Amino acid sequence: MQGNDPRAERTRAAILGAFTELLFSRRYDAIRTADLIAAAGIGRSTFYEHFRGKDDVLVAATEPVLQTLAAAALDRASPAQLRAMLDHVWRQRGFARRLLEGRTGRMLEARLAAMIAARLEPGAPAALRSAAVAAALWTMLRLWLAGTVACPAAELALHLKACACLRAAPVTA
Repeated sequence: MQGNDPRAERTRAAILGAFTELLFSRRYDAIRTADLIAAAGIGRSTFYEHFRGKDDVLVAATEPVLQTLAAAALDRASPAQLRAMLDHVWRQRGFARRLLEGRTGRMLEARLAAMIAARLEPGAPAALRSAAVAAALWTMLRLWLAGTVACPAAELALHLKACACLRAAPVTA
């Protein structure tokens, strides 16, 4: 998609909307690109002008949540921003739980780690630290959505925010 072309934005929104609808009715692995194209009411070439495949659509659909978690990892998200994201995820918890598990969960966790690594200060061992922070954030969110850890969203927001300390450089002797 180029710039602010309203047509391109509408097409992208149609693809993302169709993707979300399909995810409510079937597992991610059961969705074919052809299903997504048909549900969005677009042509194959139009789909590929916007996305390389359904994995790209998944990342785009979850981008706001991933951006907020990455901001938390860098201590750039307020508790209010985190609570708003958690409230949204909680309202869609059945859907979110399915995305946090298995192959999709691993793919999204890797995307989160890459987002964190891209924002770390120069010279940081980005791969190791970003993977650790992403794993901590992802695990907390997954356990909370599964009901394994019961706490209000406001409390979880503070725990997510505390993960920012994991990105700090190790202390040397």
